[in-house]
Amino acid sequence: MTLSWIHSIELSRWSETYLVQPDRLVLSSTEFFEYGAGMPLDEGDVHLRDGKIVIENINRNFDAIRWFHSHRADYRISINDDPSLIDASELPDREPLTLSMRN
Repeated sequence: MTLSWIHSIELSRWSETYLVQPDRLVLSSTEFFEYGAGMPLDEGDVHLRDGKIVIENINRNFDAIRWFHSHRADYRISINDDPSLIDASELPDREPLTLSMRN
């Protein structure tokens, strides 16, 4: 599953890809155009691909992913690289959202 949005300062797309496990979500990779303060330096494998900075093999576990959803940030949620399964524009605007795995 990939969650992506337009970064509010850089105004470029940021993407995070998670492996969906029965009891957790595992952040496996992220990609973005600019590297700045607050970015991870010591996890995963960092390289350039198609002008983007890509960090792979992160393997950080999450019980849930929480974000403040905004239609202005052009959020997209893809399942197996298919963005048509979830229409992020139909999610509540300017609301905190949580995505978690339930048993």
